[in-house]
Amino acid sequence: MVYRGKLSPACGWCRIRRLKCDQQRPSCSQCIRGNRLCYGYRDVSAGRFCDQSAEVRGKHSEDEETSIQVFSAVPFPTASPVKRRRLGGQSEFAMLQQISIPLNDQGTAFILAHYVGGSGLNQARGHLGFLPKIMSSQSGLAITTSINAVGLAALSNIHMSPQLMLTARQEYVKALAETNIVLSDQVLSRSNATLTAVMLLSMYEVMTCQGPPLIDRWLDHVEGFARLVELRGLEQLEDAVGMELFSQFRMNIVLGNIWLKAPTPAWLITYSNDAFARRDPKERPSDELFFLLAQVCDLCATMRDGLLQEPVTVIRTALQLDAELVSRAMSVDSTWHYTVIEMPPTATPQPAHIYGDQYHLYPNIDVISWWNYYRVARLILHQLVASFSDLLGRRHAATSREYRQSLAQSVTLSRQLAEDICASVPYFFGATETFPGKGLGGGRTVGVIRTIWPLFIAADCIGTTPSMMVWISQCLMKIGRSLGIQQAVAMAELLSGDKHLDWLTVELEKVGIRERI
Repeated sequence: MVYRGKLSPACGWCRIRRLKCDQQRPSCSQCIRGNRLCYGYRDVSAGRFCDQSAEVRGKHSEDEETSIQVFSAVPFPTASPVKRRRLGGQSEFAMLQQISIPLNDQGTAFILAHYVGGSGLNQARGHLGFLPKIMSSQSGLAITTSINAVGLAALSNIHMSPQLMLTARQEYVKALAETNIVLSDQVLSRSNATLTAVMLLSMYEVMTCQGPPLIDRWLDHVEGFARLVELRGLEQLEDAVGMELFSQFRMNIVLGNIWLKAPTPAWLITYSNDAFARRDPKERPSDELFFLLAQVCDLCATMRDGLLQEPVTVIRTALQLDAELVSRAMSVDSTWHYTVIEMPPTATPQPAHIYGDQYHLYPNIDVISWWNYYRVARLILHQLVASFSDLLGRRHAATSREYRQSLAQSVTLSRQLAEDICASVPYFFGATETFPGKGLGGGRTVGVIRTIWPLFIAADCIGTTPSMMVWISQCLMKIGRSLGIQQAVAMAELLSGDKHLDWLTVELEKVGIRERI
């Protein structure tokens, strides 16, 4: 037995660089300062006893290689065995892979790897890319439990582990209690950390969704953080994190209101005007798209309230908004453009994650989200145009040809928009200009959660085909199983059962439309 020295409880990065690690959770200060992923701390007690037989046998052979198989509940970018030379240097990331992560940190590590990104591991920046900045603040400690609850729920789904789900639920209950305490404080309730905690609680509902209703519990959280965003006032737009949080939450608010057919709150328009004035001109397309989505939201609200039931007026208003959306997309800055890649004819089977004969490449996750929200808005508008054109075509025989043509055009446009949403998926599978991608698990998965609703709406639109619906169902199932997003699995099962959203059924029945197109 050889004395190997006292094991350091520091995180992997700090041990490699011989830095003093404060062992804070969920991330040490050194990793936050360096904008790196902190994968937690190893169990020191597990390393007190070590089998050195292989080292003793090979101590005279400098070229001997030892294969070490790494097992972890947290999926790392590579699953192959890590090879180490006894006297050779060992890569930093290979050393990190050998760290045994306590259960209490594995959920956090999963979120940092799959939703934060942008840490120098060839990862894109995810929609939670602001988390390290919030964690570095004193108030950021309040979100630790929420992060772990979401991550453990996802890991439970991936590994089908009831034990992990039980732990996730316990963390969720603790997170709810901690968040409620913070919300009762007039100062802390307005902090970025509190708003992020509410966002994470809504993500937990997405991870644990068990079939229909898909959206009800999520809408409860949307209502909650809408009140928080309003309470925070214009001051939230004065720092970069606050601006990013506002931009994400307002999109959730307007999409939730479209579902509810509720008008866009006046305060949200006021705040967005202020955000538009503060933002760099190249980043303003997000504000401009929001304003158009708000008008789509208001159109749906007038239908619910019975203020707009004349079919011709609905069609005219919807087509006008659609034209404005197209105009905005055509004039967007080049940094918001995407590239269309045509699949070459080949005898080999086409990858399962590619629909049709082309796919799109995007500069980043934000650009994908922008285009898919744009497509969703147009799909909603053309659903209205097609439904009311069909109604008028049956009511008025003299002008039925005109309305049938309008219906056909909306169906064709909707199919193209749905295909474009499908073409955004290969990006998350690692597609490049010369390689169509292989599978989920790389650095681009950090934004795939934003794609599941556009995919589901595309499968439910008037332009979808049976083959497209099957492909989207399989795609959602793959995303759900690979990343532990149970809502995606529930969506796939609904599509397999030929069920629909039917979110406009009541409004359409008011004007005599009772059959789905």
